[in-house]
Amino acid sequence: MKIGYLGAQDPFAVEMLRQMKAEHPQHEFLTWLPGKKAPAMDLEVLLAIGKVGAEELQGQTRLGLLQTASAGYDGVDVEAATRAGIWVASAPTTKTGNGESVAEFAVLLMLAASRRLNEAVAFTRDSAQDRPEKPEMNMALYGKTACIVGLGGIGDLLVERLRGFGMMLIGVDKYPEHVPAGVTGYGSGELKDALAAADYVILAIPGAKENENMIDADALAAMKKGSVLINVSRGILVEESALLAAVKNGHLYGAGLDVVKNEPVKSANPLLSDSRILVTPHIAGSTDVMLEGTVKYLGEVLAAYEKGVRPEGAVNEPKEPRVPLL
Repeated sequence: MKIGYLGAQDPFAVEMLRQMKAEHPQHEFLTWLPGKKAPAMDLEVLLAIGKVGAEELQGQTRLGLLQTASAGYDGVDVEAATRAGIWVASAPTTKTGNGESVAEFAVLLMLAASRRLNEAVAFTRDSAQDRPEKPEMNMALYGKTACIVGLGGIGDLLVERLRGFGMMLIGVDKYPEHVPAGVTGYGSGELKDALAAADYVILAIPGAKENENMIDADALAAMKKGSVLINVSRGILVEESALLAAVKNGHLYGAGLDVVKNEPVKSANPLLSDSRILVTPHIAGSTDVMLEGTVKYLGEVLAAYEKGVRPEGAVNEPKEPRVPLL
Protein backbone atom coordinates (compact mmCIF):
# COMPACT_ATOMS: atom_id res chain seq x y z
CA MET A 1 0.00 0.00 0.00
CA LYS A 2 1.01 3.60 -0.49
CA ILE A 3 0.89 5.26 2.92
CA GLY A 4 1.42 8.92 3.74
CA TYR A 5 2.37 10.46 7.07
CA LEU A 6 1.09 14.02 7.59
CA GLY A 7 2.41 15.89 10.60
CA ALA A 8 5.28 17.75 12.17
CA GLN A 9 8.71 16.20 11.83
CA ASP A 10 9.57 16.16 15.51
CA PRO A 11 11.88 13.45 16.92
CA PHE A 12 8.94 11.25 17.93
CA ALA A 13 7.37 11.32 14.46
CA VAL A 14 10.66 10.84 12.66
CA GLU A 15 11.54 7.77 14.72
CA MET A 16 8.02 6.39 14.47
CA LEU A 17 8.12 6.61 10.70
CA ARG A 18 11.61 5.12 10.55
CA GLN A 19 10.48 2.11 12.54
CA MET A 20 7.30 1.72 10.48
CA LYS A 21 9.35 1.64 7.30
CA ALA A 22 11.78 -0.90 8.76
CA GLU A 23 9.06 -3.21 10.08
CA HIS A 24 6.76 -2.99 7.05
CA PRO A 25 8.99 -2.91 3.97
CA GLN A 26 6.12 -4.21 1.81
CA HIS A 27 4.50 -0.78 2.07
CA GLU A 28 5.63 2.55 0.64
CA PHE A 29 5.72 5.32 3.25
CA LEU A 30 5.79 8.96 2.16
CA THR A 31 6.34 12.01 4.37
CA TRP A 32 3.91 14.91 3.98
CA LEU A 33 4.88 18.15 5.69
CA PRO A 34 2.02 20.33 6.97
CA GLY A 35 1.27 23.21 4.62
CA LYS A 36 3.13 21.58 1.75
CA LYS A 37 1.92 19.80 -1.38
CA ALA A 38 1.01 16.15 -0.97
CA PRO A 39 3.89 13.80 -1.88
CA ALA A 40 1.48 11.77 -4.02
CA MET A 41 -2.17 11.93 -5.04
CA ASP A 42 -2.78 8.19 -4.87
CA LEU A 43 -2.34 7.58 -1.15
CA GLU A 44 -4.33 4.64 0.18
CA VAL A 45 -3.82 5.27 3.89
CA LEU A 46 -2.96 8.51 5.65
CA LEU A 47 -1.31 8.43 9.08
CA ALA A 48 -1.49 11.78 10.81
CA ILE A 49 -0.74 13.80 13.90
CA GLY A 50 -2.41 17.19 14.11
CA LYS A 51 -4.55 19.02 11.55
CA VAL A 52 -6.08 17.30 8.54
CA GLY A 53 -8.62 19.49 6.80
CA ALA A 54 -10.85 19.03 3.77
CA GLU A 55 -8.16 20.59 1.59
CA GLU A 56 -5.71 17.81 2.41
CA LEU A 57 -8.29 15.19 1.45
CA GLN A 58 -9.25 16.83 -1.82
CA GLY A 59 -7.96 14.94 -4.83
CA GLN A 60 -6.91 11.88 -2.81
CA THR A 61 -9.35 9.63 -4.66
CA ARG A 62 -7.78 6.34 -3.50
CA LEU A 63 -7.61 7.26 0.17
CA GLY A 64 -9.71 4.87 2.24
CA LEU A 65 -8.41 5.32 5.79
CA LEU A 66 -7.21 8.29 7.80
CA GLN A 67 -5.60 6.91 10.95
CA THR A 68 -4.25 9.29 13.57
CA ALA A 69 -1.09 8.28 15.41
CA SER A 70 -2.47 9.79 18.60
CA ALA A 71 -5.61 9.51 20.69
CA GLY A 72 -6.68 13.04 19.80
CA TYR A 73 -8.42 13.67 16.49
CA ASP A 74 -9.86 17.12 17.16
CA GLY A 75 -7.73 18.54 14.32
CA VAL A 76 -9.28 16.19 11.76
CA ASP A 77 -12.24 17.27 9.63
CA VAL A 78 -14.18 14.08 10.29
CA GLU A 79 -17.28 15.36 8.48
CA ALA A 80 -15.35 16.04 5.28
CA ALA A 81 -13.73 12.61 5.45
CA THR A 82 -17.09 10.92 6.05
CA ARG A 83 -18.67 12.70 3.07
CA ALA A 84 -15.77 11.50 0.93
CA GLY A 85 -16.22 7.91 2.09
CA ILE A 86 -13.00 7.85 4.09
CA TRP A 87 -12.79 6.00 7.39
CA VAL A 88 -11.30 8.01 10.28
CA ALA A 89 -9.77 6.31 13.30
CA SER A 90 -7.80 7.42 16.33
CA ALA A 91 -5.22 5.45 18.28
CA PRO A 92 -6.85 4.45 21.60
CA THR A 93 -4.79 5.71 24.49
CA THR A 94 -4.94 2.31 26.17
CA LYS A 95 -3.40 0.59 23.13
CA THR A 96 -0.31 2.71 22.51
CA GLY A 97 1.25 3.46 25.89
CA ASN A 98 -0.05 7.01 25.66
CA GLY A 99 -2.31 6.55 28.68
CA GLU A 100 0.48 5.31 30.91
CA SER A 101 2.81 8.08 29.75
CA VAL A 102 0.29 10.89 30.20
CA ALA A 103 -0.87 9.61 33.59
CA GLU A 104 2.76 9.61 34.81
CA PHE A 105 3.24 13.13 33.52
CA ALA A 106 0.11 14.35 35.28
CA VAL A 107 1.65 13.16 38.54
CA LEU A 108 4.87 14.99 37.64
CA LEU A 109 2.92 18.23 37.10
CA MET A 110 1.07 17.74 40.38
CA LEU A 111 4.33 17.34 42.26
CA ALA A 112 6.02 20.20 40.41
CA ALA A 113 3.16 22.61 41.10
CA SER A 114 2.93 21.45 44.72
CA ARG A 115 6.63 22.02 45.36
CA ARG A 116 6.78 25.24 43.29
CA LEU A 117 9.44 23.69 41.07
CA ASN A 118 9.80 26.79 38.89
CA GLU A 119 10.72 28.87 41.93
CA ALA A 120 13.00 26.19 43.39
CA VAL A 121 15.00 25.84 40.18
CA ALA A 122 15.28 29.60 39.81
CA PHE A 123 16.47 29.81 43.43
CA THR A 124 19.26 27.27 42.95
CA ARG A 125 20.41 28.96 39.76
CA ASP A 126 20.48 32.46 41.24
CA SER A 127 24.09 33.50 41.86
CA ALA A 128 23.23 35.99 44.56
CA GLN A 129 24.70 35.07 47.98
CA ASP A 130 22.02 36.75 50.07
CA ARG A 131 18.99 34.91 48.74
CA PRO A 132 16.31 34.70 51.40
CA GLU A 133 14.83 31.27 51.92
CA LYS A 134 11.23 30.91 50.81
CA PRO A 135 9.04 31.53 53.88
CA GLU A 136 6.04 29.42 52.83
CA MET A 137 5.70 25.68 53.06
CA ASN A 138 5.14 23.54 49.98
CA MET A 139 2.24 21.14 49.57
CA ALA A 140 2.36 17.34 49.72
CA LEU A 141 -0.03 15.06 47.85
CA TYR A 142 -0.54 12.78 50.84
CA GLY A 143 -3.97 13.14 52.44
CA LYS A 144 -5.27 15.52 49.79
CA THR A 145 -8.28 15.06 47.53
CA ALA A 146 -7.76 14.75 43.78
CA CYS A 147 -10.60 15.29 41.33
CA ILE A 148 -10.08 13.66 37.93
CA VAL A 149 -12.31 15.18 35.27
CA GLY A 150 -12.80 12.45 32.69
CA LEU A 151 -12.50 8.81 33.71
CA GLY A 152 -11.50 7.34 30.38
CA GLY A 153 -8.24 5.51 29.71
CA ILE A 154 -5.96 8.20 31.15
CA GLY A 155 -8.27 8.97 34.06
CA ASP A 156 -8.48 5.34 35.14
CA LEU A 157 -4.70 4.94 34.93
CA LEU A 158 -4.28 8.10 36.98
CA VAL A 159 -6.55 6.66 39.68
CA GLU A 160 -4.18 3.68 40.01
CA ARG A 161 -1.15 5.93 40.37
CA LEU A 162 -2.63 8.42 42.83
CA ARG A 163 -3.79 5.73 45.23
CA GLY A 164 -0.12 5.12 46.03
CA PHE A 165 0.25 8.71 47.24
CA GLY A 166 -2.45 8.23 49.87
CA MET A 167 -4.88 10.58 48.15
CA MET A 168 -8.65 10.59 48.36
CA LEU A 169 -10.12 10.36 44.87
CA ILE A 170 -13.21 11.76 43.21
CA GLY A 171 -14.11 11.72 39.53
CA VAL A 172 -16.34 13.62 37.13
CA ASP A 173 -17.73 11.66 34.22
CA LYS A 174 -20.79 11.26 31.99
CA TYR A 175 -21.34 7.91 33.67
CA PRO A 176 -20.44 8.41 37.34
CA GLU A 177 -21.92 5.04 38.22
CA HIS A 178 -18.99 3.41 36.39
CA VAL A 179 -16.22 5.03 38.43
CA PRO A 180 -13.56 2.67 39.82
CA ALA A 181 -14.01 1.24 43.29
CA GLY A 182 -13.02 3.67 46.02
CA VAL A 183 -13.63 6.74 43.82
CA THR A 184 -16.55 9.08 44.57
CA GLY A 185 -18.39 9.75 41.32
CA TYR A 186 -19.95 13.02 40.15
CA GLY A 187 -21.96 13.50 36.97
CA SER A 188 -21.01 16.06 34.33
CA GLY A 189 -23.65 18.43 35.67
CA GLU A 190 -22.07 18.29 39.12
CA LEU A 191 -18.69 19.65 38.05
CA LYS A 192 -18.67 22.63 40.39
CA ASP A 193 -19.57 20.49 43.39
CA ALA A 194 -16.63 18.21 42.59
CA LEU A 195 -14.28 21.16 42.08
CA ALA A 196 -15.22 22.59 45.46
CA ALA A 197 -14.24 19.33 47.18
CA ALA A 198 -10.79 18.94 45.61
CA ASP A 199 -7.28 20.07 46.42
CA TYR A 200 -6.14 19.02 42.94
CA VAL A 201 -8.17 19.06 39.74
CA ILE A 202 -6.76 17.06 36.82
CA LEU A 203 -8.30 17.48 33.36
CA ALA A 204 -8.26 14.23 31.38
CA ILE A 205 -11.36 14.83 29.27
CA PRO A 206 -11.41 15.08 25.45
CA GLY A 207 -10.91 18.53 24.00
CA ALA A 208 -14.21 18.47 22.11
CA LYS A 209 -15.89 21.72 21.08
CA GLU A 210 -18.61 21.28 23.71
CA ASN A 211 -15.93 21.28 26.40
CA GLU A 212 -14.36 24.58 25.33
CA ASN A 213 -13.62 26.81 28.36
CA MET A 214 -15.28 24.36 30.73
CA ILE A 215 -12.79 25.66 33.30
CA ASP A 216 -13.80 29.31 33.10
CA ALA A 217 -13.87 32.06 35.72
CA ASP A 218 -16.95 30.58 37.39
CA ALA A 219 -15.47 27.08 37.54
CA LEU A 220 -12.19 28.44 38.91
CA ALA A 221 -14.09 30.41 41.56
CA ALA A 222 -15.81 27.16 42.56
CA MET A 223 -12.45 25.48 43.19
CA LYS A 224 -11.20 25.28 46.74
CA LYS A 225 -8.93 28.16 47.77
CA GLY A 226 -5.32 27.03 47.63
CA SER A 227 -6.00 24.22 45.14
CA VAL A 228 -4.06 23.25 42.02
CA LEU A 229 -5.22 22.82 38.41
CA ILE A 230 -3.54 20.29 36.12
CA ASN A 231 -4.27 19.98 32.40
CA VAL A 232 -2.88 17.07 30.35
CA SER A 233 -5.72 17.05 27.83
CA ARG A 234 -6.22 20.04 25.52
CA GLY A 235 -5.71 23.78 25.96
CA ILE A 236 -9.22 24.48 24.70
CA LEU A 237 -10.61 23.33 28.06
CA VAL A 238 -9.28 26.27 30.09
CA GLU A 239 -10.02 29.99 29.94
CA GLU A 240 -6.39 31.02 30.27
CA SER A 241 -6.87 34.66 31.30
CA ALA A 242 -9.16 33.55 34.13
CA LEU A 243 -6.64 30.92 35.24
CA LEU A 244 -3.82 33.45 35.34
CA ALA A 245 -5.98 35.81 37.38
CA ALA A 246 -6.93 33.04 39.82
CA VAL A 247 -3.27 32.24 40.44
CA LYS A 248 -2.15 35.85 40.71
CA ASN A 249 -4.88 36.76 43.22
CA GLY A 250 -3.99 33.75 45.35
CA HIS A 251 -7.20 31.80 44.91
CA LEU A 252 -5.26 28.93 43.33
CA TYR A 253 -1.96 27.70 44.73
CA GLY A 254 -0.70 27.03 41.23
CA ALA A 255 -1.17 25.11 38.00
CA GLY A 256 0.60 22.59 35.80
CA LEU A 257 -0.19 22.68 32.09
CA ASP A 258 1.17 20.44 29.36
CA VAL A 259 -1.17 22.06 26.86
CA VAL A 260 -2.21 25.62 26.01
CA LYS A 261 -4.67 27.03 23.49
CA ASN A 262 -2.06 28.28 21.04
CA GLU A 263 0.68 25.74 20.45
CA PRO A 264 3.58 25.65 20.30
CA VAL A 265 3.68 27.89 23.37
CA LYS A 266 5.28 31.27 22.67
CA SER A 267 7.59 33.12 25.05
CA ALA A 268 5.09 36.00 25.12
CA ASN A 269 2.30 33.80 26.49
CA PRO A 270 1.07 35.51 29.70
CA LEU A 271 0.89 32.13 31.46
CA LEU A 272 4.68 32.09 31.51
CA SER A 273 4.77 35.33 33.50
CA ASP A 274 3.92 33.62 36.79
CA SER A 275 6.33 31.08 38.26
CA ARG A 276 3.46 29.35 40.05
CA ILE A 277 2.23 28.11 36.67
CA LEU A 278 4.40 25.38 35.17
CA VAL A 279 3.96 25.06 31.40
CA THR A 280 5.49 22.22 29.37
CA PRO A 281 5.39 21.90 25.55
CA HIS A 282 2.78 19.14 25.07
CA ILE A 283 5.19 16.31 25.82
CA ALA A 284 3.20 14.19 28.26
CA GLY A 285 2.82 11.30 25.84
CA SER A 286 6.26 11.45 24.24
CA THR A 287 8.02 8.45 25.79
CA ASP A 288 9.76 5.28 24.69
CA VAL A 289 6.71 3.33 25.86
CA MET A 290 4.38 5.31 23.63
CA LEU A 291 6.73 5.08 20.64
CA GLU A 292 6.91 1.31 20.89
CA GLY A 293 3.18 1.01 21.49
CA THR A 294 2.23 3.33 18.63
CA VAL A 295 4.40 1.53 16.08
CA LYS A 296 2.94 -1.80 17.19
CA TYR A 297 -0.64 -0.56 17.09
CA LEU A 298 -0.34 1.13 13.68
CA GLY A 299 1.16 -2.06 12.27
CA GLU A 300 -1.86 -3.99 13.54
CA VAL A 301 -4.21 -1.42 11.98
CA LEU A 302 -2.54 -1.73 8.56
CA ALA A 303 -2.67 -5.53 8.68
CA ALA A 304 -6.35 -5.49 9.64
CA TYR A 305 -7.18 -2.89 6.97
CA GLU A 306 -5.68 -5.09 4.27
CA LYS A 307 -8.02 -7.86 5.45
CA GLY A 308 -11.06 -5.58 5.33
CA VAL A 309 -11.36 -5.06 9.08
CA ARG A 310 -12.07 -1.60 10.48
CA PRO A 311 -9.68 -0.18 13.10
CA GLU A 312 -10.65 -0.47 16.75
CA GLY A 313 -10.41 3.31 17.08
CA ALA A 314 -12.83 4.13 14.22
CA VAL A 315 -14.70 7.36 14.96
CA ASN A 316 -16.99 7.48 11.91
CA GLU A 317 -18.91 5.20 9.58
CA PRO A 318 -19.23 6.51 6.01
CA LYS A 319 -22.51 5.65 4.31
CA GLU A 320 -20.66 4.87 1.09
CA PRO A 321 -17.11 3.95 2.13
CA ARG A 322 -14.50 3.77 -0.59
CA VAL A 323 -13.20 0.65 1.11
CA PRO A 324 -15.88 -1.46 2.82
CA LEU A 325 -14.73 -2.64 6.25
CA LEU A 326 -16.30 -5.10 8.62
